Amino acid sequence: MKLIPISAGDFHADGGALFGVIPKVLWSKMYPSNENNFTQLTLRCLLVDTGGHKIVIETGVGNHYPEKYLQNNGVTSVTELEKSLAENGYSTEDITDVFFTHLHWDHCTGAVKNVHGKPELVFPNATMWSSKKQWEHSKISNPREKAAFHTDILNFIHDSGKLKLVENEGELFPDFEVRMFDGHTPGQMIPFIHTKKETFVYTSDLIPTTANIPLLWIAAYDLDPVTVMKEKAIFLEEVADKNQVLFFEHDYYTECATVAKTEKGFVLKEKFKLADLI
Repeated sequence: MKLIPISAGDFHADGGALFGVIPKVLWSKMYPSNENNFTQLTLRCLLVDTGGHKIVIETGVGNHYPEKYLQNNGVTSVTELEKSLAENGYSTEDITDVFFTHLHWDHCTGAVKNVHGKPELVFPNATMWSSKKQWEHSKISNPREKAAFHTDILNFIHDSGKLKLVENEGELFPDFEVRMFDGHTPGQMIPFIHTKKETFVYTSDLIPTTANIPLLWIAAYDLDPVTVMKEKAIFLEEVADKNQVLFFEHDYYTECATVAKTEKGFVLKEKFKLADLI
């Protein structure tokens, strides 16, 4: 099995949104921001090559948006995904599966590209995967979360006939286990990837950055904070006990890390580059 980080560019988020009720005087010591309170984040996808499957986890944002929208969100590139794949020896035609942890715009709309005003699939040979709960939720959502779902793009993915909906937890591909987490948004799927040496967990928005590891450090984007804390407590207990490796989608400064449980709660244990562990 090969695991390869794939870049889909960078973006930013307001620090208050990223850390919710945690005061800036505390979070700014753990994760920097600029003079406008923006924290630098990244769109770090993951290619999982099992031999039989070539799976891309997440796809970034794509080239659908007006320049002002991209500027407001600090998006640095809308073409980085395909370039990064090519730099690692893969074409978009090679990809057999695209896995969406959830359907917020920064996680999935890069699976479609705008070509002369018409949408096209970036990965023409790939099956795309979302949880059924998340798909159904994206259709009803709520005023607070509605802007995160870009309906036209999601409908194009669905109408392409390439989308499959996952209903249950368990092994989706060999050594590729899926678990459901509902606090951030209903039906967020977190993959646990089991190699001979390690288990890698793609954290998505369950734990966006290493600074979000402590139990109470949750984002204002999370729909159900109490559920997030319950889910994180169980999740962190396991990853600390089993020394599993977290792979961060959004942490600009850290690719992978492990977690330790201390008297003061769960804390960052050690940082890694994925290449150092494979």
